[in-house]
Amino acid sequence: MENNKSEKLTNKQMLGYSFGGIPMALLGFVFTLYYVEFFFDDLRLLPIYFIVGQIIYAIVNAINDPLLGQLSDRTDRKKWGGRRLPYIKWGAPIWGLTLIFTFFPFVGPENQILLFIHFVVSICAYDTMLTLVVLCWMALMPEMTTDIDERNKINFFVLIWAVIGVLPFFFILPIFKAAGFPWFQILNTIIAIVSIICYWIVVKTSEEKPEFQKDEVFPLWKSIKETLKLKSFLVFIGYNFCSVFNSSIGFSYLFTYIFILGIDPGLAIALFFCVFLFIGYGSNYLCMKLRSKWSMKKIILRFGILKVIGAFITFILILNPITESLIWFGFIWTTFFGGYGVFTVPIMSLSMDEDEVNQGTRREGMFLGMNAFFTKPAQSLGPIIATIILTTYGYAQGDIIQTPEALFGIKILFLLVPAVVSLISLIVIYFYPIYDERLKEIQIKLEEIHQQKRKRLSSALKN
Repeated sequence: MENNKSEKLTNKQMLGYSFGGIPMALLGFVFTLYYVEFFFDDLRLLPIYFIVGQIIYAIVNAINDPLLGQLSDRTDRKKWGGRRLPYIKWGAPIWGLTLIFTFFPFVGPENQILLFIHFVVSICAYDTMLTLVVLCWMALMPEMTTDIDERNKINFFVLIWAVIGVLPFFFILPIFKAAGFPWFQILNTIIAIVSIICYWIVVKTSEEKPEFQKDEVFPLWKSIKETLKLKSFLVFIGYNFCSVFNSSIGFSYLFTYIFILGIDPGLAIALFFCVFLFIGYGSNYLCMKLRSKWSMKKIILRFGILKVIGAFITFILILNPITESLIWFGFIWTTFFGGYGVFTVPIMSLSMDEDEVNQGTRREGMFLGMNAFFTKPAQSLGPIIATIILTTYGYAQGDIIQTPEALFGIKILFLLVPAVVSLISLIVIYFYPIYDERLKEIQIKLEEIHQQKRKRLSSALKN
């Protein structure tokens, strides 16, 4: 513990931790891809009820994250054996049950009030358990290593495991979904079991650093106040809000995008996923390689500008029916130049490091909670705006043929809205302060603080 440098993580530790990417992606994939379609299109929940439900969902999302983050930070390590791993181990099974409950059709469209209650209760319960488990899982990584390249490598492993976990279900789920009750629910049960096993692997292979177990725990209000003092974190929140917004209208509205992709729905979904997999992850890897040459901030700005320009040009081109097939070029372009998303979690971790330099204590739970407090509402805002756009342009719920006006609204949702939001995110991230010399300064001071903590723990154990 008295080594001059923090120990590097083993491949077993990095791979074991990254197994958490499978359930995070798998449960999130099923929920994100189908919850809007299930309630809005299949069960035909009235738009007004859907929007009110999203508002309630946003409020619950905003409240539960900082409270659960503080709960994790303040957990008695001696009594429970840690402040992250116990919640992952025992929270994962409950999270799996909430997924099953969400897609269990207790009522149909004939009873809109009960359907609305089912909608609100299920999505709020799902998100609360997601928050508890994923927050604690994400809080482990910046504690396990302060090395930026290791963090990026772990995050990349997480993305790879996520694809491996989701890939087979990507093709199986539509079949079971089309088969209806109870086949879709049976498959969701299998997914829940797989997810629980993956999180137990995380618990077996990951370890909370003992030198941080005696860090000071701030009261709730002080913890919130100190977290929001950091410019780096406030800038990140603005940037991430935009990213979460765009994600919320990505896969969730794939069932509408199919109308403008111009090919068979099954083939469209397969190609959509292939572009996301090969182009997107290839770009993630390229961005990681470029980090040693450019800072994460510079990569985001340079790639992001090209992404936005491509989206605007594609939107203009596909307004003409003759050039409508160019939508696939636009999708490939924006996916490739969106590869900087691999840096989202590592950038947030830098604010946690800066806070430890300032305060002398690690408070990952509160940072993740406050990030969610401000950005989770974007998960609801995205579908709300999307629903308003689709309704305004006459989208017909459940119909297999849409009017030209509805198709125009879908094009706005697919390209124009994400382009505008991405542009806002780039303006925000331009003011991010932790890069180049400031980053080096924080890393040096952070290593000195960790050395002191290891020495104190070593002395306490000897005594």
